[in-house]
Amino acid sequence: MLEVIRVVTGFLKENCYIIHNGIDCLVVDPGDDQKKILTEINSRGLHVKGILITHYHFDHVGCLETFKEIYPTARIVDYKTKGDVKIDTFEFKVIETYGHTMDSVSFYFDKNDILFTGDFVFKETIGNFEEDNEQAMINSLKVFKYMSTNVKVYPGHDEETTVEHELKYNPFLRGI
Repeated sequence: MLEVIRVVTGFLKENCYIIHNGIDCLVVDPGDDQKKILTEINSRGLHVKGILITHYHFDHVGCLETFKEIYPTARIVDYKTKGDVKIDTFEFKVIETYGHTMDSVSFYFDKNDILFTGDFVFKETIGNFEEDNEQAMINSLKVFKYMSTNVKVYPGHDEETTVEHELKYNPFLRGI
């Protein structure tokens, strides 16, 4: 069973997540406050096996280069990675969720019904996007809309939500 730990970082209060299964872990969006993230990892005796990047805005990758140095064998997963991914015992899908940026991806752990969305979807809203990216955002929202309502959503900022909640209360999902 996976446990998800949220570490709020930086002045934009970006959510970095540590996903672990007991001893091994993945880090999603190591934004800022390197010491705070490392303290959480080290206090639990976790081994970083992968670093997942939802998109390359500074508040989501502020510690990335340092983490690459500290964990040189950790696999980096981002928009260049397609489809199904397996890192040790972790299995998930990389889903293109373009719109907020054209390198935005979400990570879907289908066996656990959890989704890390970065700045694509937040509780009751979506991430901002350039006018040129509007159709990409609409296409991404269509994918999101048809996910299982049981899926728990871990966004890049603020609190977690569910697909079910977003279908009821997120105005950007109406009419799509």
